[in-house]
Amino acid sequence: MDVAVEERRGEEFREALTMGLYVSLSLQTVALATPTPDVGEDRAGVALTLFLTAVGLLLAHQVAFRLSTKLTNRGVVDVGSVALLRAQTLGGLPVAFIASVPVLLLGEIGLTVAELTLLAFVGVVGFLAARSGGASRTHALVYVIGLVVVIAAILALKIAVNH
Repeated sequence: MDVAVEERRGEEFREALTMGLYVSLSLQTVALATPTPDVGEDRAGVALTLFLTAVGLLLAHQVAFRLSTKLTNRGVVDVGSVALLRAQTLGGLPVAFIASVPVLLLGEIGLTVAELTLLAFVGVVGFLAARSGGASRTHALVYVIGLVVVIAAILALKIAVNH
């Protein structure tokens, strides 16, 4: 395979993964700050809030990326930039469904399932990242534990600031 094509695919994969992680971390904050819907309450409303928050994040990123690309590319959003935007959307949109569908289908427990699924996604990526850097399984697990602690601290800080 051509080296340039391989580099472009790697960059697109990185952008998709980055957006998935970003949306996941952001939705964890929203999910933790959202009251758990009791039996019979509007779980569709909670699911919609999570989904629309994710879509809003993706749209805001699209605007920011397009503006910064135009600034750095003399007013042009080129084919490569459009490919990165597509990758970012494809990375973030599934996370919107992962966060909202359990709430919609499972109600009260669904919000917890969504929170744990989002955290698991970040944990798995963290584990794979550590392993790809040559870490042993034990060190990779320690890395993930540290990552979860840092994420929990960030989420606690964001929730404290918003209340």
